[in-house]
Amino acid sequence: MRPICHSLFAVLFSAWIVFGGGAPAAEAATRPLNTGVSYVYANETAAFEHVKAAGAKLVLTPLTWEHIAPEDRPAAWQPANPADPHYDWTEHDLWVTNAVQAGLTPVLQVRSAPKWAQRCGFIGLDSPCDPDPAALAEFTTAAVTRYSGQFSGLPRVRYWQGLNEPNLSLFFNPQFDTSGKPVSAELYRVLINTFYAAVKAVDPSNLVIAAGLGPIAVPKFSIGPMQFARELLCMRGKERFRPVAGDCGGGVRFDIFDVHPYTTGGPTHRSAVNDVQLSGLSKLKRLLAAADKAGRIKGAFPQTPLWVTEFSWDSNPPDPGGLRARVLTRWTSEALFEAWKAGISEFFWFTLRDFPADPSAPFSETLQAGLYYRAPNVVEDQPKEVFYAFRFPFVAYPGKGGLSFWGRTPNSKAGKVTIQVRAKGGGWRRVLTTQADGAGIFRGKAPIQYGSNRSGAVRAHFRKGASLPFSMRPIPDFPQPPFGRPTG
Repeated sequence: MRPICHSLFAVLFSAWIVFGGGAPAAEAATRPLNTGVSYVYANETAAFEHVKAAGAKLVLTPLTWEHIAPEDRPAAWQPANPADPHYDWTEHDLWVTNAVQAGLTPVLQVRSAPKWAQRCGFIGLDSPCDPDPAALAEFTTAAVTRYSGQFSGLPRVRYWQGLNEPNLSLFFNPQFDTSGKPVSAELYRVLINTFYAAVKAVDPSNLVIAAGLGPIAVPKFSIGPMQFARELLCMRGKERFRPVAGDCGGGVRFDIFDVHPYTTGGPTHRSAVNDVQLSGLSKLKRLLAAADKAGRIKGAFPQTPLWVTEFSWDSNPPDPGGLRARVLTRWTSEALFEAWKAGISEFFWFTLRDFPADPSAPFSETLQAGLYYRAPNVVEDQPKEVFYAFRFPFVAYPGKGGLSFWGRTPNSKAGKVTIQVRAKGGGWRRVLTTQADGAGIFRGKAPIQYGSNRSGAVRAHFRKGASLPFSMRPIPDFPQPPFGRPTG
């Protein structure tokens, strides 16, 4: 499967870094934090074992319509039939089979319409231009039927995502009409409703994920995810959200909403009003809650879940413009904590292994955010230090009344967790034993005065392993494009 091109996306982030904004914090409650890895292209069994080793339960890959379907539309064929000989499902059959055999939950993202299925011409690689809803429904029917668990011995896929980042011109056109009015949300509403009907017609218990939204607005290139979501759901308001007049065409059909809250800084980097970086997740949650209350969302759940299926930073090495391990590991644990506080229960890292370097492009346009360093083959890939922060996230902050902490066990299982602090002699001293809940989440406060002088470190110990030490010296927020700073 060919990797997607994020180079223009990286350029958009570099252009956007001058903007700012803010968002209030969300109230925390006991909930799971299931992790996944997105855009796993490798089919080898070792790749899926590496996903499991990272503590993930879910794995996502694009079901690339243009690669499976014929390049030219045949004069006679059955596009809704998964057995039609004009389709080539070979790579995806193997991917789904290996993912399920590894004990992972697969998520398939239908995207990248072939030229003949686009209604306003082909605009660059991976930039579908308003796919034809009828053609999308036929292909979706074929795909969902093929992976229904009742076709040719293939496993079932329950989670289906309709397209990718429709608020970005890189992945969906048009974003605006000739007068400059935003139109992509209205166009996408037709597509997601069509996609939903096709998925549910095969099996009503399948779950439909709306396309993940890109995090930022860039004039003339993309629409901010908050604006896009309001227009998609026929809502208005910036803080207090209310429905606009009318019934929004009968409502918008999906079961799960999705956003890609990449930041242009650290985990608490401020998010502009129409953007959703990590710090802006809570305002998108409020919008979804208001849309649920108004009856705008026609899905499986009274309270529509919000997933994060893409998030990461490039690492240095190999990207000289990426984050050093000390910062990346801390920010990764903090990102998982911030997402959990905001009510996110499914969080995917982008991606499993570094993309191959393109000698003709700068590193800032080569994606080096993998949990593993890329070797000549998947079996030889080696985990980065960030792998351990993602697998066993843990944070601890000194304050009044003691040392507050939060974490999730590597296997998301219940059990005793020991909180340890670094002693003066360099060893580790136990200060508290707590209990992780059924989802592996543990949190609390150790009644000790430790770390207030910004020295020392804290870690969590579970069974036979420990989290990475969490330093008591904070790392202030600073501007950092997620795919790395441009370098000379």
